Amino acid sequence: MAEGDGLGSSGPVRGSSGVSHRVALFLSWILQRVVFFLETVIEWLSSGSSGSRSDSPEAKERRRRREAEKQLARARKLADYGDSEKALKLLIAMLEHQPECTAALDLAAEVLLETGDYLGAKELVLRSIQINPTENSTKFVLLGQLEHGNEAIEAFTKGYEVLKSEHDALERGSTEQGKLAKERQRRRQDLQRKMSSVLTSIAKVYLVDCFHEDRAEKLCEETLDSALLRDPNNPEAVQALADLRLSQHRKGEALSLVQRTLDLCDASKAQPSYDFRAVTARLLVELSKYDVAIGLLKDLVAEDDEDTEVWYLLGLCYVLTGDGSRSKGALANAKRIIETVSGADASLIERIDKLAKHRVISETEKDEYWNPRWWAKSDEDAKGAAEGAKGEGADEALTLIPLSEKDPSQCQEAPARLEV
Repeated sequence: MAEGDGLGSSGPVRGSSGVSHRVALFLSWILQRVVFFLETVIEWLSSGSSGSRSDSPEAKERRRRREAEKQLARARKLADYGDSEKALKLLIAMLEHQPECTAALDLAAEVLLETGDYLGAKELVLRSIQINPTENSTKFVLLGQLEHGNEAIEAFTKGYEVLKSEHDALERGSTEQGKLAKERQRRRQDLQRKMSSVLTSIAKVYLVDCFHEDRAEKLCEETLDSALLRDPNNPEAVQALADLRLSQHRKGEALSLVQRTLDLCDASKAQPSYDFRAVTARLLVELSKYDVAIGLLKDLVAEDDEDTEVWYLLGLCYVLTGDGSRSKGALANAKRIIETVSGADASLIERIDKLAKHRVISETEKDEYWNPRWWAKSDEDAKGAAEGAKGEGADEALTLIPLSEKDPSQCQEAPARLEV
C-alpha cells in the first residue's frame, strides 16, 4: 500500500495484534474476574445482613426487587465475561420464581442469540413482548436481528419508537440543575446513541434484504442520514454508509468513509465487535487496501480460527499481494473447515483449489473469485449465478456473506460456510 493514503495499521479495529495487546487483554480478563468475585462476596454479605430487617410485606417486596436487580446484574456480568452457561442457569432460576420478569426474558434471549440458539431466543423475545409490549427497546432490537426483510424493519422500528418515547419524555419540562441536569443529559445522549444504532440496523436491512424493492436505496440513505444526525460519531452508521456508497459504485466516498470508521474506532476505548471488524475487513478488501485488511483479518483468525470466510478473505488478500505461500496456508484452512460441514458444496472446494494454484492474481481477476456485492445484482443475475454454481465447472464469482448480514434463521453453521 502506498504511503500517504491515510489508512494506517494502528488502533482497535486495525491489525495491531501484538503480544502486548494479548497480554493486556488477558490481564483485563483476570481483573474482571477478580472484581466480579469481590462483588459477589459483597452481595452475599449484604444479603446475609438483611435478614434481621423488618419482615413487613412492603419490606419483603423491596428486598425481592433488589434481589432480582442484583441477580440480573450478576447474570449480565457473567454474559459480558463470556460465561453464557452460568448466566443462563442464573436467569432460568429467576424465571422459575418470576416467569413474567421481562428483564430476565430479554437478557436470556440475548444470551441465547449470542450462543446461536436463534429459535430459543425468538421464543423468549415473543414471550416478553406478549407480557409487556411497551417496555424496553432491547426485545424489539433482538427480534429485528432474528427476523428478515420487512419483518425485521418492523421490529427495529418498534424498538426505535420505544427509545424515542423515552427521549421525548426527557426533553419535556426539564428544570433540573446541577447533578440532576447532568444525569438527564447523560441519559439523553445514551438514548441518542441507541436510536442511532437502531436506525443503522434498519438501514442495513434496506441495503441487503430489501435492496431490489422500490425506494429501498433512497430509504436506506435517508435512514442513515437520520442515524448520523442522532450520533455523528456512530462507527456502525459510517460503515454502513460506506457499504451503500460501494453499492452505488462511489468508491472515492466509500474510501473516505472507511477511513472515518477506522478513526472513530481508534478514538473509542471499546473494542469493536468481531462482526463489525469482519465487515470492515471486507470493505477494505473491496477497496484494495490489502495491507490494512490483512492485519485486521489476522486479528480475527486469532480470535476465531474456525471462520471460513475470514480465512478465505485472508488467502485472497495474500494472492492479490503476491504472497503465494501464505495464501496457500490460509486457503487450506478455509478448505479444511468446509470439509467438516455436512453436505458441503463441492464447488466451493473447487474454487478454493483453483485460487490456491495461483501465486498472484491481478485486480481484474478478483471478481472471478469473490462477489462482495451479491445483493446488488439483479434478480435474474442472482438466479443465474445460483443455478450456474450448481453446474459442473461453474465460473460465477464466489460470494462471501458477513455473518452480521445473514438471516440468523439460516446461520446455525454460519462460521463454517461459504455461499454461492
